[in-house]
Amino acid sequence: MKSDNFSHLKDKYKEIWDSYVNHKFVNELREGTLSKESFKYYLIQDSKYVKEMMKALARAAGNSIDDKVNTFLMKILSSKDRGREVHEKLIKSIGITETEIEDSRFSLVNFAYTRHLLLSSRTWEEFVFAWTPCMVGYYEIGNIAKDTKIELYREWASFYASAEYGERVKLIIDELNSIKLNDYLESLFQNSVILETLFWDSALKMDPTLFR
Repeated sequence: MKSDNFSHLKDKYKEIWDSYVNHKFVNELREGTLSKESFKYYLIQDSKYVKEMMKALARAAGNSIDDKVNTFLMKILSSKDRGREVHEKLIKSIGITETEIEDSRFSLVNFAYTRHLLLSSRTWEEFVFAWTPCMVGYYEIGNIAKDTKIELYREWASFYASAEYGERVKLIIDELNSIKLNDYLESLFQNSVILETLFWDSALKMDPTLFR
């Protein structure tokens, strides 16, 4: 029988989890008061994050000798990626070019977060614990913000609140629950929640982007 690691971790780190999913950035997104400049900054930094996250995912999967990892990836990546379609539509509608994304540097938080994921990709188990807060938290955030009056923000939130994305979240939680918990894995989960919260802070303040 699988342990409910996710519920345990979410309860243990309830205070920082709530700060993450109910952040001022999320509330302003829901209320439609978030500045377009902050959202544009977020989209650029998120684009850079996703690219590095996919590298870490590939490395973690490659470091595993367990066939279940390939089965998991086939399930989570086999469906048409509407998330990519939504993302491309959003960056186009807000006037971001691929060149702008490539030429932009990382914020300090984004640089730290993506290096955290890379470090955690030494093993599949470590990566799952570092990755889960992003994937599951965005599902909660999508459901919080999906009724925003701003169409641009509503389209973003609606994807993360969708049944398609929810199925991915279930798979990730099941995978996390299948892994034997230890203090180090807990710390990876905790650090990712903190970094997600700081990512919102950084987008609101539009921190300097200094790192390559």
